Amino acid sequence: MLLVTSRKPIWLHSDANSRLRTLKGAIFDWDGTLAQIDDREFYCINQTLTAHHSKPIDLGFLIKNYYQRAYENGTGPRMVLETALSRDDGARIDEAYETYRKLFRDTVNKAKLQSGALELLSTLKARGFKLGIATMRFTRSVVAEELDLLKVSPLVDVLFTREDLGPGRGLESLEEVVDKRKQLVIRALDRLRLRVEDAFLVGDSWWDVRAGKKLGIRTVLVRTGFARYNDFSKENPDVTINSLVELENRLESKGWNL
Repeated sequence: MLLVTSRKPIWLHSDANSRLRTLKGAIFDWDGTLAQIDDREFYCINQTLTAHHSKPIDLGFLIKNYYQRAYENGTGPRMVLETALSRDDGARIDEAYETYRKLFRDTVNKAKLQSGALELLSTLKARGFKLGIATMRFTRSVVAEELDLLKVSPLVDVLFTREDLGPGRGLESLEEVVDKRKQLVIRALDRLRLRVEDAFLVGDSWWDVRAGKKLGIRTVLVRTGFARYNDFSKENPDVTINSLVELENRLESKGWNL
């Protein structure tokens, strides 16, 4: 099937023989996949609660109300704040969420990479891979600043965030989550001039896998981020790994030509 975008056509499905071709590129999610944001989220949420005269949460509360609500429609940090602030009468979630967003924007220095992320990107780049990051995070400038800080920028060819899809921040349904994820991956493939059969998609969430399946691209689920706290096996990713450190050997054992 041929998908016609505003820039060029992309083949969404390939025949069996084309699957044997050497891979030429990869699209990565950012939060939870290449980037470890747990510590930063925990810090910003608790700083927000303190600023709004509410009790801080513990790590278990964060996991339960952020990561383990993966199939609920909503933004993780906002869901945590809503639940935490519901303990206090008169708490105003919109004001608190704006406080959180500003704190998160201002703490780029707390950004970290997942173990093996930089080494993996360097290896793929040295092999001539085209590399893209397509993230469901909204604000492009903050993600770009994180990529610069963590020395990822020289290794990736394109970055897309939800801000590139238009001004609307909200996601009204789980179907829209998958659709936006798919659109971001399509844009990255388009810009890199890659066919879906020439690349694979790496993410930590069910929507990464489901969007990849809709596109016909090979999917890799890494058990960090959301997948650390949820069993997404029913989404049937093509490959599942425990960390990025395993990815190169796991793909080659799968018969994917790198």
